[in-house]
Parts: sequence; structure tokens; C-alpha cells
Amino acid sequence: MPELGLTGFGVPALLIGAAVVIAMATLLLHLLFPRTKSIDSRRITSPQVARNCPLCQERLDEVERHGIQIEVCPRCQGVWLSQGKLEQITS
Repeated sequence: MPELGLTGFGVPALLIGAAVVIAMATLLLHLLFPRTKSIDSRRITSPQVARNCPLCQERLDEVERHGIQIEVCPRCQGVWLSQGKLEQITS
């Protein structure tokens, strides 16, 4: 009679053991730290933090254009949009 376990299909026992350990660790983490409400980052209003320009490291200035706050670099004139700003501009 042929062996019916996973090792019979050519899956090494060490790999099976590692998968079981990972599954158990994941289950334990979910039990110890259950998820609270789903977080929608567009609804979270975080305090404004002064940011630096990704290109020249100059501190960005916040300006309002057509009712939308955007960040502009005074040195290189780059315009930087926070998450969701592009959708506000294009809609």
C-alpha cells in the first residue's frame, strides 16, 4: 500500500515542519493581538509634520491652491502632494 502523507509526494519533512510552525505562530499572533477596526488612512487626520523635499532636503512650504493644501519646495520649486491630494485635484 502506498504512503499517503505529504512526504510521499516528495515534500521534505523539514518543509512541512516549517510550514506548521509558521501557521502556529501566525495563529498565536492573531489570538494575542486581535485586529481592531479596519483603518482607512484617508479618514485619519494626523497633525501636520514639517517635511523636507525629497530632492534637495529643503523644508517644504505649505500653500493653498484652489482650496487644496499642497507642499512646495522653495529651492527647487518641486510640488509634493500628500496621500489623496491628487484625487482631490483631478475630481
